[in-house]
Amino acid sequence: MATKPNLNDHVSLLFELYNRIPRLSRVTAIELQQQLADVAVVRDIRTVQRNLDVLVRHLNVYKDTRDRPYGYHRASLPIKTFGPRESMLLQLAEGWLTQSFPLEYKAIINSIFTEIHQVKTQSASTQNDNHQPYSDVQSQSLIKNYSTKFNAVFEQLTYGIIQQQIVNIVLDESELSIEPLSLWIHSNTLFIVFQCLEHDYQHIEIEKIQDANLSTFNFKYPDDFNLKSYQDQHISKSNLASNSANQTHHEPIRFINLLNNQNNK
Repeated sequence: MATKPNLNDHVSLLFELYNRIPRLSRVTAIELQQQLADVAVVRDIRTVQRNLDVLVRHLNVYKDTRDRPYGYHRASLPIKTFGPRESMLLQLAEGWLTQSFPLEYKAIINSIFTEIHQVKTQSASTQNDNHQPYSDVQSQSLIKNYSTKFNAVFEQLTYGIIQQQIVNIVLDESELSIEPLSLWIHSNTLFIVFQCLEHDYQHIEIEKIQDANLSTFNFKYPDDFNLKSYQDQHISKSNLASNSANQTHHEPIRFINLLNNQNNK
């Protein structure tokens, strides 16, 4: 007999689905099922469809039944129309994100910006099919060795930052509990800055984290932490002045001691 999910799991799944439903475009139940699977939330298609029906009944989610597979979208919000300058900034931002993150993130990034592009400026109506792009971004990827685990790790860390929840991460087969404070991009590398339970501030490349799980415990954002000051302390100013990524120095992270301290508790 199948085990009935508890209330927390049910509510969590509803929020996971709701946050992935766009406002202006459409998404199908199968596409949502795949997005959930990418972050290690595995549900069969019938479960996804039942929960989508709950959202349709009780929230501002609409089901397009004119054609199969059915598409879902949220009610649109009034969005300011942007001028050419704002439009160009949006295009550059989308281009940089698309180039910097793995190909698997392209659909998510496009979905976010599509909602804005469809209401943004006159450029959407004046550019014809033969016109060359108004902007182009060429940059190196932030993620050098992409793996399927990166999706789950990245999402758990972002939840931890926004919701101020402790995250348990795995480094070199050992577990470390951290309070994630900020993402930091430097020298084309993506870092997570965090506070350990021993109140020691550290940072590490997200790619080095083997696994991450969001705990149910919240933490209070430290009053004495300043990201700019932390960055200044951990980057050689003389090397930054030379603008050479290869010469930039980061202080080593004392993970061995941190792991040993937590494992001994």
